[in-house]
Amino acid sequence: MIKKDYPLSNSEFLKTGLEKPMENGMQLSLNYRRAQGVQEYNNIKTSEQGEVLVGLKIPIFALTQEMNGAKRNLYAARLNTKKMDYIAQDKMRFLYFDVLTSYYKMLYFYESETLILELLNSSKKRVEIIKKRVEVGSIARLSLLEARQQIINREQRYTSIQNKSENALKIFLKYLNMQEPFFKENFTLPLLSHIKDSYVKETISEEMALAERTDLKVLTNDLKQFDLEHKYNSVQKYPKLDIGLYGVHDFEYENGFKVTLAMSFPIQRRSYISRDLEIKKSIQNINKMKEKKEITIKTNLSIIQNSIRTVLKNLENSKLEVALVQELEEAENKKYNVGLSNLFMVNQREIYTLQIKKKLLKYNLDYLLYQQEIHKIMGKSLDVFAAETH
Repeated sequence: MIKKDYPLSNSEFLKTGLEKPMENGMQLSLNYRRAQGVQEYNNIKTSEQGEVLVGLKIPIFALTQEMNGAKRNLYAARLNTKKMDYIAQDKMRFLYFDVLTSYYKMLYFYESETLILELLNSSKKRVEIIKKRVEVGSIARLSLLEARQQIINREQRYTSIQNKSENALKIFLKYLNMQEPFFKENFTLPLLSHIKDSYVKETISEEMALAERTDLKVLTNDLKQFDLEHKYNSVQKYPKLDIGLYGVHDFEYENGFKVTLAMSFPIQRRSYISRDLEIKKSIQNINKMKEKKEITIKTNLSIIQNSIRTVLKNLENSKLEVALVQELEEAENKKYNVGLSNLFMVNQREIYTLQIKKKLLKYNLDYLLYQQEIHKIMGKSLDVFAAETH
């Protein structure tokens, strides 16, 4: 057994620098180092001023395949940013659709409330006339009871529609984040028929819908991401071959150059093969989803076109029908005033007129809702909201 003691010694090694990875996979480096003591820190010999090292690392296969980890991460980040933007736009598409449909429904219930209020006020005026006739004995008291019963019935109708109108207003105001008293004080509501008549009809185009829909753009973006992953994964089947070029400048000693060659071979290829199959399956699934969405868009546009044609025909017929029932109602009132009709028939005529007016109002609503459905299917942002609602 031999025991030997070594004297204590001091050494100093300093290294600092920076590395710059490039998009094509090459890597630039610039370093400064200085070694002092203990055989210049394990055979790294520099002067007291130190030395500067400049290097370039070239991954051969990554460069020839135009794909590397840095490039993949950069492009993936860009694609993710686009995807988030598309998703946000798609949410806004549904939000604007909800806002406008709630606005039109609010107008529908507001006008319905106005129609029933007119009917209620008409019956109240009639009660006063009948009351005077009963007092003078020109008609029986039974007519007054019937008239009062009509008021009760119409008050119930009015209370019911008032509740629906208030609820529709609250639903709309939640989107505006506005208080109801402020809204009622500062805004007047237009008629649905006026909006419908001034509405610029939306052009229906399957090609435009397929190009504008942000949910389809999300799927296209996903395909680009998987295509990027496929290109990056394809590089993994090649051996890793890096060539390094380094230059050294010492502030006391001479300059030097060094060329390095590093190569490694993948032994197991299962990870590459399984990842390749996974990517191909994902691309296939996304293509199927995209194809299904495109078929749904085309089908929905065709359905909406048929629905709009139908509602426009019904609108024209309902306008004629409203004019007819109003004329019949006036005739019935004249017959009642001269004693040739009764209160029951007058009430029936008024109720029927109300129903026809509400039907016409509903057709106006349906037309506007169908137009907004087209906006949604076409993938538009609905930035026309202000123009349609002022």
